[in-house]
Amino acid sequence: MPGRLSAALRPLVVALAALLATASTAQAVFVTLPNPVSLQIESIDLLRNSSPVDGDEWKLVVFGFSHCKDVCPRSLQTLGLLIDIAAAESIGLDGVFVTVDPDRDTETALKRYTAPLGEKASYLRLEGETLDRFKDQFGVEAVFYTKNRGNEFHYQVDHSSTAFLIDPTGQIRVVFDALEDVDAAAQMLREKQEFFR
Repeated sequence: MPGRLSAALRPLVVALAALLATASTAQAVFVTLPNPVSLQIESIDLLRNSSPVDGDEWKLVVFGFSHCKDVCPRSLQTLGLLIDIAAAESIGLDGVFVTVDPDRDTETALKRYTAPLGEKASYLRLEGETLDRFKDQFGVEAVFYTKNRGNEFHYQVDHSSTAFLIDPTGQIRVVFDALEDVDAAAQMLREKQEFFR
């Protein structure tokens, strides 16, 4: 049902919210899930089909929109950095940028937006209930400001900067902040290759 978290993901989101509420603003939250969260088949298929290279690799998923001025460019930079580190460590990892703003983010805009990251990065442009169901799997919400009949292009969207590391079977294994946890994610890729085997 659109607008509701999946039952499996609800405890994860509550736990992460509690961690974030108690953490200082300068403290990041990098969580390796002791009990991975399985995505629904529809979401797994969408992620696998988004990859032009190998749909059965690990996926690093971030949400955003191409008109974002600060958070999304930094999230995309993180995506590119971690893809490069994974390649250097012989870890099969694709990055997927999921737009929360399909009204402005056309296929052409998204292709241009993710192109600098190379062939190991792709995008997902979903609409309507499909997008709602996909976001619900991750507990991601997007809030649109001043988007109305008189302002159909110059509006802002508030959304999470959470990144999700998903194994080839479609389970969320790691959750972290794409802006604050870059070093922890990079360290995991460099020092814990066995986690990815």
